[in-house]
Amino acid sequence: MRQPQRLGDLDKDEYQRILRRAAVKTESILSVIIPIVKEVEKRGDAAVTKFTAQFDGVDLAPKDFQVSQKRVKAAYEKVSPELIVSLKKMHQQVWDFHQRQKREDWSIDKFFLNKKEAHYKLGQRFIPVERAGVYVPGGRASYPSTAIMAIVPAKIAAVKNIIVVSPPSLKREMADAIMVAADIAGADLMFNIGGVQAIAALAYGTSTIPQVDIAVGPGNAYVQAAKAYLFSLGKVAIDSPAGPSEILIIADDSANYEYIARDILSQTEHAGDNCAILITTSEQLAERVYKYLKGEVSHCLRKAFIEKSLADYGAILIADSLNEAIQFANDFAPEHLEIMTKNPDDVFKNIKNAGSVFLGDYSPVAAADYLSGTNHILPTGGSAKRFSGLSVETFLKSMTYQSLSKGALKLMSSDITNLASSEGPYTEHIRSVKIREERL
Repeated sequence: MRQPQRLGDLDKDEYQRILRRAAVKTESILSVIIPIVKEVEKRGDAAVTKFTAQFDGVDLAPKDFQVSQKRVKAAYEKVSPELIVSLKKMHQQVWDFHQRQKREDWSIDKFFLNKKEAHYKLGQRFIPVERAGVYVPGGRASYPSTAIMAIVPAKIAAVKNIIVVSPPSLKREMADAIMVAADIAGADLMFNIGGVQAIAALAYGTSTIPQVDIAVGPGNAYVQAAKAYLFSLGKVAIDSPAGPSEILIIADDSANYEYIARDILSQTEHAGDNCAILITTSEQLAERVYKYLKGEVSHCLRKAFIEKSLADYGAILIADSLNEAIQFANDFAPEHLEIMTKNPDDVFKNIKNAGSVFLGDYSPVAAADYLSGTNHILPTGGSAKRFSGLSVETFLKSMTYQSLSKGALKLMSSDITNLASSEGPYTEHIRSVKIREERL
């Protein structure tokens, strides 16, 4: 990791390098995923079998894709009772938080130009998608928490069919813990498939795998590119872009340097392309964190990942003021933002761009990753400027409606005519109103 630097000393290129993080070379990835997607569209299950063998090293016939209820039941016997208890606690916590995101239909009665005879009604309805696909990373590692994070808001939104896909291990099936977590959360179907082929199968449907309306969940760069590509074709809706994990910490001289260093280590142990930035107004704190990290990395189990992340995408920056630190945070738009200052709420008021925010010394990202209740499927790579984290609203469509009385349409007629004439003129728009006016 580089030594602490003053933010004001960075040139434009260095500033932009930090903002870019592990930028994905989309063009090269698309050249890989497009042929896979097209083959799955054309050949369905046969293509899924082919690519599962090619990329996951597992031979699965279509009859092996779906996880049976018998297999789910067996998974409960293989997972420790302690983990099952913790997963159920997590499920309840996540449910309690997301329950408050439910949207209610609404309507309003109005009177055009305040005329009693010109009554009309406007409203909005919220409708869940029919089928949702949930991608849970797996294979070499197991992420049962992600299953709960993705399924719970879909259940609260009243999605009828929730389909979970997760890459098979060399034992030819998804991890036991993922099966248990998905069952606790209420998944309707589970399939032992992953990678680009799983996303394509969800988008197009196969003889075995149902077509879905939306595909959500984190995954590697290829999975995310497949989601984005299929979205661009109009084949499936998606959640926000979810790439390598990242953390930005704003701190002043009141912060605990050990807490900061441990949070940096926790977010860089996922993989070698994770990003961790500390921006502080205290030079002393910056030096303490730097020295602590140098001493602790060698003792970490995932030392190689952490060293690469810190070397390539880590930084300790010294700001002249909290306002400067806040401006940088809004430019960076982090997935996770920790605020460890004397008055974190005051700083938080000025934050515009972040996936999820953690206030104070005792709110580490790990708490939200597993148990506090907020969602950990969040926008990364600066996309928090444009996207929100996964929520109940992710699975809802909104539909507006209106009901006009005769009097309302009659009073609106001349203005509709003026507006339509200015844009075309769109004579048939005008006539569709005039014919009704003439019949009144």
